[in-house]
Amino acid sequence: MRQTWHDLLFAHWPVEPALLRPLVPASFELDTFDGAAWVGVVPFWMSGVALRGMPALPSFPELNVRTYVTTGDRAGVFFFSLDAANRLAVWGARTFLKLPYFHATMAVSSP
Repeated sequence: MRQTWHDLLFAHWPVEPALLRPLVPASFELDTFDGAAWVGVVPFWMSGVALRGMPALPSFPELNVRTYVTTGDRAGVFFFSLDAANRLAVWGARTFLKLPYFHATMAVSSP
């Protein structure tokens, strides 16, 4: 698979770990920094999204809402939601990757 991400913004807010704990599966430990868990909101747009040997989908915006976790000695990201403006990409990610993608109406514009 290939894809290119554009114009990412990583916006993060500290959250009391006890508030997030019920929202994250028990098999993951919350990754904290300075005693806080962090919720990130990451908007961007994607281009060139394609499986190997297939034509690329049209460009589309996406928005991720996530926190950071660990399992054993491995760090990772837990996605609360992944919202994208391309129905085929949402269907493929939900069906084949089992990711919490949702279709959303959104657009990218330049100033």
